[in-house]
Amino acid sequence: MFFGQSSFATHSVAAAASVAKVDDDIDLGLVAPLGCGVQTGAGAVINAGQADPSSQVAVFGCGAVGMSAIMGAAVVGCKTIIAVGGNPRSLELARELGATHAINRREVEDIAGEIRHITGRGADISVDTSGNGNMMLNAIRGLKFHGTFLPVAAAGSLEHFEVGADIMMPMRTMRGTCEGESNPKQFIPQMVKWYKEGRFPIDRILSFYDFKDIDQALRDSHDGKIIKAVLRIS
Repeated sequence: MFFGQSSFATHSVAAAASVAKVDDDIDLGLVAPLGCGVQTGAGAVINAGQADPSSQVAVFGCGAVGMSAIMGAAVVGCKTIIAVGGNPRSLELARELGATHAINRREVEDIAGEIRHITGRGADISVDTSGNGNMMLNAIRGLKFHGTFLPVAAAGSLEHFEVGADIMMPMRTMRGTCEGESNPKQFIPQMVKWYKEGRFPIDRILSFYDFKDIDQALRDSHDGKIIKAVLRIS
């Protein structure tokens, strides 16, 4: 059991209060990631960030959580959606999923400056899914005055962080958020609805493996060949 959400088993016991109902015609393989990483990313933008069509959003990291944040921003219709990552294939996919701009961190020296250049003032919301200290620092410094930084990675630390220059004087907010501040009973069916409407293409970031191929799934994930592995137990 990991994080109280999943297990390598064909059956599990759960309290009724912890169960979210989805449509009978939806593939449970598509639904499986919604309760953790997907609602974390999408919910960070939609629920915690309260993004709207006027919002300019920067997402750091293009894994499953980052891609979900990008799709969430796209569902809302955000004005600007900037994907920041280091894998060209992932950045290309991010654009296909709704990012209006992509920044390759390996090619751009001043990431925060590039975000300010794209937005004209800095992002309203930045979401870091990487846990990398340098990425988090750029996520903060790329914000506008009164912008909001949402760190959602479970690990990582900030170094050379200047409270006065980075947070206090620009009057920015750094806000902790977990699981996208979602009500799963409502948000998971909502994501399924968006998917069925063609507005939330979760299938684009999923790769399916038989359980016997779990080691290959781990290797492909580590090598950046896939975004999100889903194991099927037959």
